[in-house]
Amino acid sequence: MSKKMSRKIERLLKEIRETLRNLDRKINKLNVRSYSGVPGFVPGTLWSLPEHLRKSMEAIATLGEATAQQLSEKTGRSRAAESDYLNQLVGRGFLKKQRRGKEMIFQVFNLRTVCPMCGSSVLITAKYCNRCGATLGISHAHLPIPRGNV
Repeated sequence: MSKKMSRKIERLLKEIRETLRNLDRKINKLNVRSYSGVPGFVPGTLWSLPEHLRKSMEAIATLGEATAQQLSEKTGRSRAAESDYLNQLVGRGFLKKQRRGKEMIFQVFNLRTVCPMCGSSVLITAKYCNRCGATLGISHAHLPIPRGNV
């Protein structure tokens, strides 16, 4: 291979590396913005829910499953309000429900939240983050979300 061709390849590789670095920086900025703690910026997570639904979701996540009555006792809100909120969460795909005799049981289905250490999306029922190994729990939804360099 000629020196001219070799220099051209090296220049192209350098341009590709720089483009990849720029893309990586932009992706990191987007990730930081997406879990900046502002509700609605992380679809499918606790942050995406309005406060009244988030309160119900956090309560049922600690129980695993519950009836509207059981949840109302935990949250201090009326059974009718909790029933409405739980059905909204079913409609959004966060919970599933099944009838057991006369009772309707609501269960956590696929709620995700953000790992406070690395920003990965993790199931709310996970005990550890798959990416960084951080210990998780329901209470981590209230921790400040880490911010990278913007």
